[in-house]
Amino acid sequence: MSGHRGRSTGARILGVAGELLITLGVLGLLFVVWEVWWTGLDANREAQTIEDEFHTRIEQLDADPARQEQPESQQDCQELPNGKAAACPEKMAAVDSGAMAMIYAPAIGADWSAPVRSGVDDQTLNTGGLGHYPETQLPGEPGNFAVAGHRLTYGDVLRDQDRLTPGDEVYVESPDGYYTYEVYETHVVLPQQSEVILPVPGEPEAEADRSLLTLTTCHPLFSNRERLITHAELVDFAPLTAEAPAALGQGGS
Repeated sequence: MSGHRGRSTGARILGVAGELLITLGVLGLLFVVWEVWWTGLDANREAQTIEDEFHTRIEQLDADPARQEQPESQQDCQELPNGKAAACPEKMAAVDSGAMAMIYAPAIGADWSAPVRSGVDDQTLNTGGLGHYPETQLPGEPGNFAVAGHRLTYGDVLRDQDRLTPGDEVYVESPDGYYTYEVYETHVVLPQQSEVILPVPGEPEAEADRSLLTLTTCHPLFSNRERLITHAELVDFAPLTAEAPAALGQGGS
């Protein structure tokens, strides 16, 4: 009888342990669902609100007579490879409390877009869209307009950044107009390799003579041990008074 009771006690202990493991597994699954799905819903809603506010500000800026009369001689603009002069980002400071720009990348998705705000802290990145490294340049300036975004959770805005390949175009809509960048390189680095966001990536002492866009996100998809880096060069510009680039369809303002 004692052996039977011992086996029964052991079976009960195993049963309780099994139930605990199942409960922990369910809780873990619910946490993953919350972290990936629910945070994504919140971030996507926030990103849409930020985008709507950005386009409202753009309309207000365009209607401001004082800005319309801004002398072009006060602007320091970047010359494009095709010989065209891009407008400088003179108006961006007026909208940096919200989104400073919108980014569109048809190679990631036909309807893919993301607002860009200043800062790469958790509060900024967790509430929708991309964050601009404040120490880097703005579109139209010689140097590197570098941004970061989540690849998983909080809207996973750069989940498919690896779809971008050399030759693909990425568009930045700013208060000045539409900047068109062409991807020329994608590579993977360690998190501490911050030289990828320098004015001339990888060359600390070099002086920038072209305008770049750099996208940064975690790599691989379910890890943050590395960073996926995409570099693109400014190749064209159109003012907001012109039509949006044809590739954007209805994506632009």
